[in-house]
Amino acid sequence: MAIQEYVSGEELKKLIDDKIVNASSLKHVLKIKGIIPVCLSPDTLSELMYRIIFGSETMTRIHQVMNFDQNNLKSTIAIINPKIVQDGLDFLTALSDEFIKLQRIPSSNYRLNSISKGENGLTLQYCYDKPQKGRLKLADTKEVKLDIKITSLSDGQYKVNIRHEGMSESKQFISLLSDMVQPPHDNQVFSIRRITLASLLKKHKVDFFDNFGSFKHKEWLLVDITNVTVNKSESSIDEDDDGDSVTEITENEPTGRLTGISSAILTGAGLRNNDFVKECMSQNFIFSSMRYKWRHRTQPTTLEIDVTFKHTDLKINITKTLKTEDDGKDYTTPLPFSEQDEYIDYFQNTAYTIYLKLIESQKVEFSRQRKK
Repeated sequence: MAIQEYVSGEELKKLIDDKIVNASSLKHVLKIKGIIPVCLSPDTLSELMYRIIFGSETMTRIHQVMNFDQNNLKSTIAIINPKIVQDGLDFLTALSDEFIKLQRIPSSNYRLNSISKGENGLTLQYCYDKPQKGRLKLADTKEVKLDIKITSLSDGQYKVNIRHEGMSESKQFISLLSDMVQPPHDNQVFSIRRITLASLLKKHKVDFFDNFGSFKHKEWLLVDITNVTVNKSESSIDEDDDGDSVTEITENEPTGRLTGISSAILTGAGLRNNDFVKECMSQNFIFSSMRYKWRHRTQPTTLEIDVTFKHTDLKINITKTLKTEDDGKDYTTPLPFSEQDEYIDYFQNTAYTIYLKLIESQKVEFSRQRKK
């Protein structure tokens, strides 16, 4: 939400002094506007805020990088295929009409807050009430807002991009889409294709994470793997209570398994050649997530991107953002949502490209097997 009220220098200074606004985050926002502070200490920077009057756009960016509990974006993606649209409507108009029709159903659990049709897609926001366990009646539900963008792809399909706070919240909108294409529907506007591990062969489940790490980017360089999640079964990927069915391998884990996985991807040796990965595959364990640390080649920005299939559908989440400061060290620095949005969209497209190539290669393999 854009900041529409004037924020005084005194108020902004207090936010910096109280560390609600990180000094390095503020400097990053100022650099976007062409303002380059020469001071290094947060105290000196906060003193400068008395003398600068900021407009709505800049204050909105500053608000977005405040140190709230939920500051990094999470996303889930699915693909929809347009069907034949009648009555001369284009696909996006017909799809928009379908969402609006849903609001006329009294029993609907979802509320359409806004919907906007652009040249290449739809932007909409859905809300629903999520129960909160163990809360008093006054606070036993929480309103969850899902921001959704539906944009065209080069192959004629459309990407559904869901932005959310909690890991499982996007399931509600995926369920909504699934309900929209269930029979009976005389004029079905679209079909839905979910991006899941279940669609990949056993070896390709590993290849997906391997290929994502080895993908060559013009602007990003992979520097490390910081987290891996292993599930004992594919069914446990969709469970809220992981229990003993999930093993998380972190940077602090002493066995060296994460180092081996990182080395296999960084050197190009291949994940399936790693001893620990071989052991997991022999026991039918499933890799369900991997966290990649990417450094920008020309900007002082480092991202940790979590690629996960937890709760079934592919999610691309930003878990940490860092900026390299003048002293050469990296500091955790929240980024404006507009930048996070751009980065997530880019890595989503990368993941979908890799996934699509694996699906196509499976089709070729199945075709060869049928001919034998």
